[in-house]
Formats: sequence, structure tokens, C-alpha cells
Amino acid sequence: MGHMILGLITLLAMYFIWSSIFQGRTYFGNYTFSSMMTYMILVRFLHFVKRGDIGRLIADEIKEGNLSGYLVKPVSYLRWWFATFWADRVFEFILRILMLSLFLVFFPKIFEFPGISRFLLVLFFLVISLFLNYLFNVLIASFAFFVTDVRLFRSSLLMVFDFLAGSVVPLDLMPGLLGKIGMLLPFQFWVYLPIKIYQNQVSLSKFFQSLILYLGWIVVLVLLLRFLWKKGIKNYEAIGQ
Repeated sequence: MGHMILGLITLLAMYFIWSSIFQGRTYFGNYTFSSMMTYMILVRFLHFVKRGDIGRLIADEIKEGNLSGYLVKPVSYLRWWFATFWADRVFEFILRILMLSLFLVFFPKIFEFPGISRFLLVLFFLVISLFLNYLFNVLIASFAFFVTDVRLFRSSLLMVFDFLAGSVVPLDLMPGLLGKIGMLLPFQFWVYLPIKIYQNQVSLSKFFQSLILYLGWIVVLVLLLRFLWKKGIKNYEAIGQ
């Protein structure tokens, strides 16, 4: 609930900031005030997609030695966390749908609704972006096998990821090279790409190119996770945490 209240306060702040920016102008880049506020509202809606709490909890269990209890049980540790991750995200998704509905009722002039079919397409991208989020959570947590404390490292990475996802500024408003790099990285699937699909600014060719890019990143991240986790478990057993 604290996240929800903070999100609403942030949205109010963004409303006043962008109201000031749009005074005396109709467009900022290719955004109108209405489309920019729609973007910012959806950034808050998508916050649950990019959260890193699961990674923090896994890292704490590794650091405190609680992982040992799972290693002797006939259960996959990562699969157990995968199920926990999805249960948590589905619950928060329902809460954020309620929040989104309130904006549709009270702010119909600044929040654009694209129709059910495109909204369902956005939901599809949300599902696949959650897989990426889980992989990144576990990858970051895996560094707890090798370093004493990953909290500062984790927080720094999440701030960079959040920026490159388009949470602060849309990727198409970033300076040339930075925007191009952001378009090649997987973080755009958390925020920028679902919102651009919602706003009907993704062509069919771009849609399929994005799916190919997504699958490529999934393969890379799964292989990297398997390597780090296998090496980490050996290191964990060797030092006897």
C-alpha cells in the first residue's frame, strides 16, 4: 500500500512538472500533454513489472545461510521463488488495475484509453517482461555468492535499469546514442515498449523485431544465470555459509 501512495504522490508531482513544460507549446518531441501524462501514468502502473524485491530476498537468504535448508529438500529453490514471484505480481497487478480505473474515471481528458484489443496486447508484453524481471532478480542475487554485501551494487544497478527502461524519460526523447542503446537493451520491455504499444506507436515490423530481440535476451540471460548459479552453489558449499 505504501508503494501505491508513493506512486500517486509521484504522479501528482509529474503532472505539475509536465504542465509547466507544456505551457506555451502543444508538442514536446512527438508528445502532447495528454500522451505524456498517459505515458507517466502507465510508468507508475508498470512499477510492479520492474521491482527488485525478490532479488533482495534471495540475496539475503544466500548471505544468511538459509539457502542450505532448501538444498537438502526435494524442491527446486529457483522454481519455488518463481511461483512466489508470480503470486506476488498477479496480486499487485489487480491492485494497479483498480488504480488505473480510477484515473480513467477522474482524469478522462489527460489519460487515453486505446481500446480492449490493444490493451490485451499490452498485457501479453507485460507477461513476457515479468519473465525478464525474474531473471534479472535472480542474476543480481547470484552475486551474493561471491561478495559480502550486494545491497549497494543491487540498488545502483536497479537505478540504471530503471532509467534505461524509460521510466524517467521516454527512450525516444533521450539524446541520440543513449536512446539507441536503450532500444537494444532488454529493459525497454519493462516500461517503454508496452507503453508505446498502448499508445499505438509500434508498427507490426517493430513488434516482431522486438519479439526476436526479447527471445535473444532470454537465451543470453538463462545461460548466464545457469553459469553463475552453478558456480555460486559450489562456492557456497565450499565456504560453508
